[in-house]
Amino acid sequence: MRAAGTGRRAALLLAVVTALGALSAVTAPPAWAACNQPVPPGATLPAGFGQDPLIDRLGLRRVWELSTGRGVTVAVVDSGVDARHPKLAGAVAPPLDFRPSFTSAAGFEVGAGTGDDCENHGTPIAGLIAARAAGDERVMGVAPDATIAPVRFDGALENAPATMIADAIRAGADRAGVLNLSFAVPVDNPAIRAAVKYALDKDVVVVAAAGNEGRSQPGLTWYPAAYDGVLAVASVDEAGQPAQDSNRGKWVDVGAPGVNLVSLSAGGDGYIAVNGTSFATAVASGVAALVRARFPGLTGAEVVQRIEASAVSLTGARDDRTGAGIIDVYRALTDVSAAARSGAAPGPAGTAVRVLPVPQQPPLLTGTALTATVAMGILLACAGIVAVAGVGGRRIARRRRGTAAPVYQEVAAIPEDRLG
Repeated sequence: MRAAGTGRRAALLLAVVTALGALSAVTAPPAWAACNQPVPPGATLPAGFGQDPLIDRLGLRRVWELSTGRGVTVAVVDSGVDARHPKLAGAVAPPLDFRPSFTSAAGFEVGAGTGDDCENHGTPIAGLIAARAAGDERVMGVAPDATIAPVRFDGALENAPATMIADAIRAGADRAGVLNLSFAVPVDNPAIRAAVKYALDKDVVVVAAAGNEGRSQPGLTWYPAAYDGVLAVASVDEAGQPAQDSNRGKWVDVGAPGVNLVSLSAGGDGYIAVNGTSFATAVASGVAALVRARFPGLTGAEVVQRIEASAVSLTGARDDRTGAGIIDVYRALTDVSAAARSGAAPGPAGTAVRVLPVPQQPPLLTGTALTATVAMGILLACAGIVAVAGVGGRRIARRRRGTAAPVYQEVAAIPEDRLG
């Protein structure tokens, strides 16, 4: 009897060990670990939020009659893209992840992406580029029919091997017609330079952030934005003036809205307010997708040339703050003079586009700035009137006490000094 009891106990112990082993196989972290801590969800748009001011600032309603970016893929080389956000449903290609590794001879590993965005940086960038309507047209991407190809690099940029960043850029170039690089480093690294050349040689439009060290580290040159052939994007505020933090230099090509923008947040279905050249770059990448979709015969270099040629300068000449000027989306898609410079044919004959008049509001700008504002139509005329309240690193909170304007609450700032 004792032998039988011992046998039963042994069988039971074996069953328990087997069950625990099976449970551990299910609960063990995957080879590519997700975020160490959950990403705080974004906030809900208040009922009184209305339409995102960026839609009016860029004149996107009439722009979308000409192009929505359909058929164009934009690679976002960044902290990842959370495709679970409803406004990115159907917009995101399978992700690819790069992470440092001490066991790999290359110093990094590549694998299928987890779909995480631990820094909550790549997701708002993807949202600015290609967020869908998804039943709520108040916030949409510049090119709402474009596709996002996420290429994630794990960990802090300053700790990442340059060869890993270079390979991530190459991977993005292999997957897309537009490459969004919302990071900046003050070093001309040969590996990154070669990767950017690889992308340009593949006829990819490379769009990169000028960086946000304008006050702390003025006078430096920032890469990959400064490489020849790259569209280097500075940030401007709601009034069309250069953001104080935005880097400057002769290598800056254009300015784009990058202050108090509303975009998608990782970690749920909410929204976040963002600032910086990272997000101005996302706006410019969306514009590049619109141009590529409308003029599929243009080379990547001609797309960049067209965006620069149609930009509107606030000074009447090229300058170190915004390069050729502020991006004018409608003009980039229709300007015949820009078409002549870029080799693009004008849009199809008979295309009906309703041209909106400049709103009859008291001018917010003076002198040459006002002249440029009138020339750009609604690109900047509504900027100071309907701009989103709040500063960087803030999220939109629910309305309180029935007020129509959104109320903001402090959250951890997105690390612009790390990514651009």
